[in-house]
Amino acid sequence: MPKILLIDDDIDVVEAMKIVLESKGYQVLAAYDGGSGYKKAEAELPDLIILDVVMKTKDEGFQTSYRLKSNPHLSSIPILMLTSVGKESGFTFHPETDEEYLPVDDFVEKPIKPKELLSKVEKLLGKNR
Repeated sequence: MPKILLIDDDIDVVEAMKIVLESKGYQVLAAYDGGSGYKKAEAELPDLIILDVVMKTKDEGFQTSYRLKSNPHLSSIPILMLTSVGKESGFTFHPETDEEYLPVDDFVEKPIKPKELLSKVEKLLGKNR
C-alpha cells in the first residue's frame, strides 16, 4: 500500500487524517514541522506528502515545498497542501494558476472532510503511477 507523509504541527489534525488514511490501508508517517518532514521524506521516500502551510512560521509549508521540489530525489513526489490560509487571509491558491510560485500538486482548505481527503489522495496517487 502507498506510503503517505503528513507534515503538520497540529497533532489533532495529524491523528484525524491518520485514522482516515489508515482505515483505507495506507501506511502513514508523520512529522510536526517542515525540517523534520523534509528529513523523513528523504529517508522514507513516501508516495505522497500532505503538507500544512502555517507551522513555526506563516510560510513554513511553502518553504518546505520548495525544498522538496528542488531535490531531484524528492521532486516527483506529489504534494497536497492543506491549510487554513484562505479562511484567515482571504487569499486562495490554485495549482493551475499559481504553479509558477507554488510547487504543489493540489491545494485544499482545512478542515477537510474524510471523503474529500481520500478523493484527493487517490487522485494524486493515481497521477504518480
